[in-house]
Amino acid sequence: MQGISTRHVHLPRDEDDAELLCSEVGAGPEAVILLHGLTGHRHDFQSVLPQLARGSPMRWLAPDLRGHGDFTHTGRSETFTFDQLVEDLVRLLEALGIERAHLLGHSFGGMVSLRFALSRPHQLRSLILMSTTPNAPEGYDEALFENAGAIARERGMGFLQQIVEKVSRREENPTPADRQTAKWADVYWPHQVLRYRAMDPVGYAALGHAMVQQRDLSEDLSRIQCPTTVLVGADDTRFLSGAETLAQGITNARKHVIPDAGHHPQMENTDAWLEAMRGHLQAIQEAPVR
Repeated sequence: MQGISTRHVHLPRDEDDAELLCSEVGAGPEAVILLHGLTGHRHDFQSVLPQLARGSPMRWLAPDLRGHGDFTHTGRSETFTFDQLVEDLVRLLEALGIERAHLLGHSFGGMVSLRFALSRPHQLRSLILMSTTPNAPEGYDEALFENAGAIARERGMGFLQQIVEKVSRREENPTPADRQTAKWADVYWPHQVLRYRAMDPVGYAALGHAMVQQRDLSEDLSRIQCPTTVLVGADDTRFLSGAETLAQGITNARKHVIPDAGHHPQMENTDAWLEAMRGHLQAIQEAPVR
C-alpha cells in the first residue's frame, strides 16, 4: 500500500498570501483532486487514498479548503465566498503544475466543484459530484448558521462540536443518513472533533451562509460538457433530489447510487464507492480526450 505524503502549498496573492496542506499519494500524468465538505478536512479521504492509488496511473490529492484544516485562517467573513474558493482551486492547480484535473467534490466541496466546472471548463478533465446539490440543500437555514456561528465565535469551534455531538447522539428520530453514521461512530465523532477544532469560526458561519443563500445552478447544468458521474448514498435523503437534478441536467452524466450508505459513502460502503470511482475513471480512460 502506498504511503500518503503531506504537501505544503503556498498560494501567492497580491493582497493576502495563503498556505495550506494537501494529502498526496500516487504519481502519474493525470491528477485527481478530492474536495471535502463544510466542516470537513483533507483527512476525510485519508483512509481511502491508498486504495484509490493502488494500481492507478493517477496522482491523488486531497487539500484543505479555505477556512478548514491547515488552510491559513483569515478570520474575515469577506474572504469566505464561493468565488474565492474557486479562485483558490485555480491557484492550487497552478502551484501544483496541473493543467487539467479530474475533480471530485463532496457535499459543499461539490458546490465549489460545480462553480469551477462552469467557470474553468478548460481546466477540467472530468467531474465527480458526490452527495451534493446544485442549490441550497434540504434541512439547513440561515438561522442555524447564525446561531451556531455566534457560539463558535464566542466559545470556539471545539465547544460547538460538543453541542453538535450531544444533540446528534440524543436524536430520537434519526434520519437514514444519521443511522449510517452511527455504524462508524467510534471513528466519526473523534474525526469530527479534529475537523471542528481546525476550522476558522468566522469561516464556518460565512461559508454556511453562502451555502444556504446560494443561487440555484440547475438551469446552468447543461453547460457542463466534461464526463461527469453523480454519486449519492441510498440513505442520503437530504441529497437524493439534488443528485437527480444534477444527473438530469448535466449532459450525458452518469448517476450511481451507493447502496447501504448515507452522506459519507467512502466510509460507509467503501468497496462499492471504490468500484464506482474506478468505473468513472476507467470510462474516462477509454473515451477520447476532448
